[in-house]
Amino acid sequence: MKAPGCERLALAELTDYAAGDLPETEAAAIEEHLFACADCGARAAEFDALGRAIGAAMRSAKVGGFVTDAVLNRLAREGVRVRSFALSPGGSVACAVWDADELMALRLHGDFSGAGEITLSQRIDGTEVSRATGEVALGHGEIIYAIPAAWVRELPIAEIELLLTARGAGEDRPLGSYTLFHEGSLRR
Repeated sequence: MKAPGCERLALAELTDYAAGDLPETEAAAIEEHLFACADCGARAAEFDALGRAIGAAMRSAKVGGFVTDAVLNRLAREGVRVRSFALSPGGSVACAVWDADELMALRLHGDFSGAGEITLSQRIDGTEVSRATGEVALGHGEIIYAIPAAWVRELPIAEIELLLTARGAGEDRPLGSYTLFHEGSLRR
């Protein structure tokens, strides 16, 4: 049952709540709403289950995808070793993962205003090796894409092009191109 006047909680609010990354007063207000609104409560339960599954899926190299800071913080609290790289449109960075890393987080900066559905295509020598599409909670001009480090270790030493596009009004529009100079796996 939906609470009277419910406008549904935003995706960012639910992910931050599920990750436990809200100030106590905000968390209490959301929790009060969740007890009163069955629809939002069910969505929060789905996010909680998803949050618990993400760490195991990332460690097993079975899934990558768009995440929020709240999700990365939760994974770090659970002991997941995260290697992060930040890129601006047209920018490049040398990257590698250490043998103990479990996750590589790409912090892609840009102007994402008006973007709804985002697609990230990863290409090596012009050949697409990975594609992810999803609706993301946009904030602060940054999108975070997480990749299992085990998958990254399997990649050849190569230049990897990342292309971000947004779907809107029946067509794709480019949001940015980013380049990773993948150096392989490092040992300590």
